[in-house]
Amino acid sequence: MSRTGVNLELVLAHDRTGFEPGAELVGVAAWSGPAPPRGMELRLSWTARGRGGRDFRIVESVPFAAPRAAERRPFSLTLPTGPYSFIGTLLSLSWRLELVCQPGEERAGIEIAIAPGRAPLALAP
Repeated sequence: MSRTGVNLELVLAHDRTGFEPGAELVGVAAWSGPAPPRGMELRLSWTARGRGGRDFRIVESVPFAAPRAAERRPFSLTLPTGPYSFIGTLLSLSWRLELVCQPGEERAGIEIAIAPGRAPLALAP
């Protein structure tokens, strides 16, 4: 349980975490707490990390309207066609799907890969 007493859970269909660019991502967002949250939102983002620092971008936010104290909501997102997930010597890029509760920014997340072959591309040194 989180410090605010809210339990958050994300479950992806077929437990898949690798996706082709432009594919559909389907799952269920679930939460429970002592009172209805002010807001509940699904966020898709990527982070690039390298020797020069970090770059972060939220690509899509999907608010869940009028959240109750405890519920399960199905969701479906069409994933972007890029940038691809990749792992390199100097730079890497990863995608993340997060369920975020407000106030407090409590979150639960799953790392996903978006690339041809449904796995991060390995960049040659």
